[in-house]
Amino acid sequence: MSHGEHYRDHLQILDRYLTEAIEHAGRQGLKMDGVLFHSGRLATYHRDDELIVFRPTPHFRRWVPLDGPEHAVLARPGRTPLVVRLRPTDYWYDSSPQPVSYWEEAVELVEVGTFDELLGVTGSLDHIAYAGSSPAAAAQAGIPEELVEPEALMAPLDWYRAYKTEHEVGALRVAAKSVAAGHLRAREVFEAGGSEREAHWAYLEAADLLEHELPYGSIVAYDHKAAILHYQHKRGAEAAPGKTFLLDAGGAHEGYAIDVTRTWAREDAHPAFGQLIEGVDAMERELVAMVTSGRPYLEIHVETHRGTARLLAETGVVKIGAEEAFDRGITRTFLPHGVGHQLGLQVHDVGGHQAGPGGGTVAPPADYPFLRNTRILEPGQVVTIEPGIYFTPTLLDPLRAGDDADAVDWDLVDQLIPLGGVRIEDNIVCRDGEPEDLTRHLIPGP
Repeated sequence: MSHGEHYRDHLQILDRYLTEAIEHAGRQGLKMDGVLFHSGRLATYHRDDELIVFRPTPHFRRWVPLDGPEHAVLARPGRTPLVVRLRPTDYWYDSSPQPVSYWEEAVELVEVGTFDELLGVTGSLDHIAYAGSSPAAAAQAGIPEELVEPEALMAPLDWYRAYKTEHEVGALRVAAKSVAAGHLRAREVFEAGGSEREAHWAYLEAADLLEHELPYGSIVAYDHKAAILHYQHKRGAEAAPGKTFLLDAGGAHEGYAIDVTRTWAREDAHPAFGQLIEGVDAMERELVAMVTSGRPYLEIHVETHRGTARLLAETGVVKIGAEEAFDRGITRTFLPHGVGHQLGLQVHDVGGHQAGPGGGTVAPPADYPFLRNTRILEPGQVVTIEPGIYFTPTLLDPLRAGDDADAVDWDLVDQLIPLGGVRIEDNIVCRDGEPEDLTRHLIPGP
């Protein structure tokens, strides 16, 4: 099937989701005949005229892969989507026509010069809801406040974002290829003695991405900085060469994000750390195989902690058996985050805690408060699987001072703290049968 045919199928599926969402809103007392999906409006930094980097709103982007502000999609059940593309007359910024794309033949496409011209194209927006980031734009379009992202509409739309069409999975595959090129090149820089900054620059060049095109700020962490879960800096020569390297870096195609992590160590790193990298990698492979339809995602997370307990015991980090380490909750010090999350138009895609298409939440258990996904896996869902083991002083200190201190080999831990931590992450599509790993075949493990 061609790219254009996948996109047409994609639009038919979105039409079905839209119909269900509008019917649900109607049962809640909201009458609407369609939705105006708005890409968003430019904004500036506080008391400044410098523009904040713009990203189209995800629900708009799901309908059409169009960058830039003030575009809109008027979607009404059973009708061809109307795409209103803004192309202003401008000499400050480039407003040249975009190359003709595969999606244009599947929609009704018109161009306007200003957002005010939108009404002249769409006609009356009576009983049309607004989905987007700018209430001011909704008011400008004459949409009443009660139809601006009402929860009765947004809950079903958020819920169905978890089910990726083949068009969407295809975009993820494209993104994965550029991400793989970046990871492989960054590893070469690390192994050659380059700095975090040099590894980051090499990643961008090999992935053919500009900084603002990244779906999230890359984590480029040498040594002890790898124990900071969202480490945000990129150090220069003062941090090179590193003994260990954790790279959590992604990319996107048509808005669909890939999110991959690898950890590497030089030969002069502590042998126990190398053993942990190999162990986490092997455990991740077992967890990926668990991404099967009908399985609670929480079950994979719990199994991650059981596997973490086994690795801590095998490497001698804990002096007690794996089962006891799990039962006593010691693994939560070494693995404080969830095993992964939904992935798509947002890196941490919406709906991970949603109870159903009507809304409501299924909160993570008290023992695992940072788990981002509590849903039952079903075909079409795309999730990350990212186990890790970290030696983070701010987490270790309470354990060292607490009742379970005698369960840990602190001499070994103190030797591993300077090496930071390990995380291995791949992106997985849940299928009717075996899961599809979008990234592992492109970026081998350690």
